[in-house]
Amino acid sequence: MAERDWGGRMRRFWKVLTGYVDVAVAFVLAVVILGLDVTGIASTSVVQSATMATLAVVSIVLLRDRARGDTRGELVQRSVDALADGLRRQPDVQVVSGTECNRVLAEARRDTRVWWFRGATGAYVRAVTLPECVAAARPFRRKLEFRLEILDPMDPELCGRFVGLHQRLATARDAPEQGWSVEETRRELFATILAGCWHQQRYEMLDIDIRLSSAYSLLRYEMATGCLVFTQRGPEFPALVINSGTPTYQCWESELHVSFQQAKRLPLDTVKHLRLGERPTPEEMRQVFLGLGIELPADYTETDLEEIRRLALEAGDPYA
Repeated sequence: MAERDWGGRMRRFWKVLTGYVDVAVAFVLAVVILGLDVTGIASTSVVQSATMATLAVVSIVLLRDRARGDTRGELVQRSVDALADGLRRQPDVQVVSGTECNRVLAEARRDTRVWWFRGATGAYVRAVTLPECVAAARPFRRKLEFRLEILDPMDPELCGRFVGLHQRLATARDAPEQGWSVEETRRELFATILAGCWHQQRYEMLDIDIRLSSAYSLLRYEMATGCLVFTQRGPEFPALVINSGTPTYQCWESELHVSFQQAKRLPLDTVKHLRLGERPTPEEMRQVFLGLGIELPADYTETDLEEIRRLALEAGDPYA
């Protein structure tokens, strides 16, 4: 073991010696010339010649160091270029899940100017996405474009098919989907519409458009300025993230636009003048839905409307 350590030290010493031999030569020459000059042994011409030789060696050393520096700079530049190229070659689609998906959505909400949603009831959008996007945009008076495509609450048959599908897909008997009902789904949809109208009245720079779809999907599409996120019912399912500026993002942006244009538009601009208080009253809510052309079920009581208000403005993150 001792012999091995000694051999390693000698190799390191020899590497240093050969790497700096020109520096050592220049140093020795300088010392010798200084000694000759001080003692007067050599003539002035010899000292001058030796001095010129020493300067030549020093010049060689400087040139070598400069070349090494240039080489290191080239290596660094090549490394940076390789890293940038690697980033550019990242896949368009990334798979995330759980807390990572929540982080991606939170970052997307922070400075987005656009949010497009296509899904079912929009419970997460009205409870988290819309309020947070408005709160982030308000200090800067930033324009915020919101597009929501949700199920048509005036189509009970559509809502029934949506509920039935999720109940059949649920594997556990105690799964939350088993407790869903058509009436609950319709109230969730009414609540999303009410939340859109309420926020529209409180932030002038919010440009919101809500469309009612006649078809349902297992996926939720959430498109912000920086990315497009495909999610399923909750954070326990994997999600797909597509960064903006990629061909895949542009393709899905076009798809969402076409789907949005085919859905039924709610005339939210016609109800801007209808007042909704901080806690809208049942009468205020009836007037807004009437102005939108939405006929609430005839058997809805004030208690039912207060439940819709609670879902619209007070319900928390459904996945917290």
